[in-house]
Amino acid sequence: MTKRHIKKGYKYITTVQDLENGEIIWASEGYGKEVLRQFFKKYTSEQLAAIEYVVADGAKYITECVEEYCPKAKRGIDPYHVVQWANEELDNTRKRLASDIKKNDLHY
Repeated sequence: MTKRHIKKGYKYITTVQDLENGEIIWASEGYGKEVLRQFFKKYTSEQLAAIEYVVADGAKYITECVEEYCPKAKRGIDPYHVVQWANEELDNTRKRLASDIKKNDLHY
């Protein structure tokens, strides 16, 4: 029985697309590390070693699977997560600096 993942009213499907021709080569209901592992387990180590590029969402579980199954592949990440991570780091830096200023009774 397939476990359906429902979050915020959405049903998730994980898809894998061939970047060279645009075809969907694999799909499964749900998302997450165990779902993605199903894709990688279909291939031999030689086939996985031939994967040169992986472009995907920046989710941690995707990075972990790519590192595990095709560590030599170059990784591309969606711009949304790159901007999100940059904004988080900027916010953390701003908070740290504001805290340092208060702690040291500095004025700017």
